[in-house]
Amino acid sequence: MQRHRVAWLGVLGMALWAGWNQMEARRLRSRIRELQAENAIEVAVPAAPSGGETPAASSAEELIAIRAEIASLRRLIEERFRAIEGASQAAARVASAQPANPNGPGIPGYIRNGWVDRSGIPAAVLEGFRLQLGDVPLEGAHMKQVDGLVFYSMESKTQDGRGMELALDEKGQVVMRRVDMELGGLSDGMQRTVQQAVGETPIRRVAEVYEDGRTVYRVQAKAPNQAVELVLDSEGKVIRSETTVRETKP
Repeated sequence: MQRHRVAWLGVLGMALWAGWNQMEARRLRSRIRELQAENAIEVAVPAAPSGGETPAASSAEELIAIRAEIASLRRLIEERFRAIEGASQAAARVASAQPANPNGPGIPGYIRNGWVDRSGIPAAVLEGFRLQLGDVPLEGAHMKQVDGLVFYSMESKTQDGRGMELALDEKGQVVMRRVDMELGGLSDGMQRTVQQAVGETPIRRVAEVYEDGRTVYRVQAKAPNQAVELVLDSEGKVIRSETTVRETKP
């Protein structure tokens, strides 16, 4: 019931915003009509004698300048009117197209990424986080939409205090898990491979990463003029090795 109430409050807010835009649009229409009426008034400008500039000629120049300002203001108002009208129509479409979701509030299609609180996370995803992290406090997660698929990710810590990043799909299945670790947590053969690859470059981060259905180990080493990224499979074979060298100024 609470989730449905949150969804209806969102729809009501969008409807109120659309109503305000419509009121603003009507006010701008009235202003445009007033400016059009002023611009339609024809003022007779007496011809200036050949002896030089007269007060009448000066008045004519001022009138031309005023008309130019009115025309410019009218264009600006018309542009603002079109922008508000478009935003109002878009808000109305979003408010009327909220999908029903028994596991939580619907996610508008225009959202590509953003933070959602606990009430906006489907029950299956919450259960997936619980199975991976245990009963830890969960305030929300970062939601992403990619090619029509929705993923929820969050950062937490393991029971022994190591940093963790976890990403699940809408069904609560793990699609990515990264757990920080020490170099000493790798096998002796992996450690020798890492040392040969990075040399004297200080190692900044080692992580065990589950992604694309397999577990790999990522090592990042960085110095002021050099960066190394190394990826090993579970058997210690190098999958990817990238070294970036920055030129130092003399």
